[in-house]
Amino acid sequence: MKKLALLLLCCGLAAVFSVGQTECPNWPKPPFDTTGLYKGTWSGQTTEPAAKQQAVEDCPLTINLQQNVNAAYPGDHGVKGTVEIDYSCVEWPDWVTQTPPPSTVQVGGLLADDGTLTLLSGGCGAGICLVLALSGQGADTDSDGLMDTYAGAWSFTILLAGVQPFGVTGTFETERWLER
Repeated sequence: MKKLALLLLCCGLAAVFSVGQTECPNWPKPPFDTTGLYKGTWSGQTTEPAAKQQAVEDCPLTINLQQNVNAAYPGDHGVKGTVEIDYSCVEWPDWVTQTPPPSTVQVGGLLADDGTLTLLSGGCGAGICLVLALSGQGADTDSDGLMDTYAGAWSFTILLAGVQPFGVTGTFETERWLER
C-alpha cells in the first residue's frame, strides 16, 4: 500500500512539474487474468449462538468472473461477476421452513498485485439484509496468464427483521473449470 501511495505521489508531482505530460510511469499490471468459471466447494460453520452452531462440509460453489486486464490502471485490477451459493448442506434455523434454492449473487472487487482477490456484495431491502464477502489467494499454476485456483475465507450473513442474524463463515476452494 505504501508503494502505491508513493507511486501516486510521484505521479502527481510529475504532472505538476511537467507541462503537457499526461502519462504516469510504470503502473502495475495485474498478476493474471481472473476471467473464467471456477467450481469448487465451501465449508464452515453456521453463525448461530454457539449451542446451535452447525458444521457445514463441502457444499458446491460456482464463481463466474470477468476482468478487463487491458483497461487503464486501476480499472485493470477490478473484477466483477457472480457467486452461486448452494444451501442444500446447511441445517437451517427453525424459522426457515424450507431450504432455499441456490442463489446467484452479484459481486465486485479488486485483485491485488500479490494475487489476493477480494470480492464483496451486500444490500438491504424491506426488513432484510444480505452480506457476502470472499477474500483469498488466486494463483496461475501453469504460467499461462490466467488464474487457475482461488481459495480463502468467506462469510455470508442474513439479517432479517425480528430474527437472530444467521449465516455461515468458513473457507472455500475453487479451480478454473474447463469443459471437457
